[in-house]
Amino acid sequence: MFCDFAQVREGLLFVSSGGVTRSLRDELPAPIGVFLAMVIELDRFEAQQQHTLLVRVIDEDGKELAEVNGTFEFGSPEMLLIDEQPSIPITLDIRNVAVERYGPVLANIYVDGQILHGVNLHVMQSPNS
Repeated sequence: MFCDFAQVREGLLFVSSGGVTRSLRDELPAPIGVFLAMVIELDRFEAQQQHTLLVRVIDEDGKELAEVNGTFEFGSPEMLLIDEQPSIPITLDIRNVAVERYGPVLANIYVDGQILHGVNLHVMQSPNS
């Protein structure tokens, strides 16, 4: 989800003003002005492996505005209760990603090369401008 602010502390995801769907900008180009927060859920087998994360932020024409990649792993699944699902909270500070035009922006989230989810944001002209 897009949000005003997000952080992970002691394995917990903290989100402020989550569910942002619009980014109002007086003029362009301008920074997009949001964080991206997510929780990746794994099964017990996947929790024992290292995974790749790729996030591509694109505009409506498919132009790449930003790409963030890295790796993550859960750690020891022995810490889990029998019916507990392993999950990894992740935040990305993409506030300074530049947008050059008004319209939809999509953040595609890939884990191990497979698309996991897409999150939409509409960059719109501020009504005050």
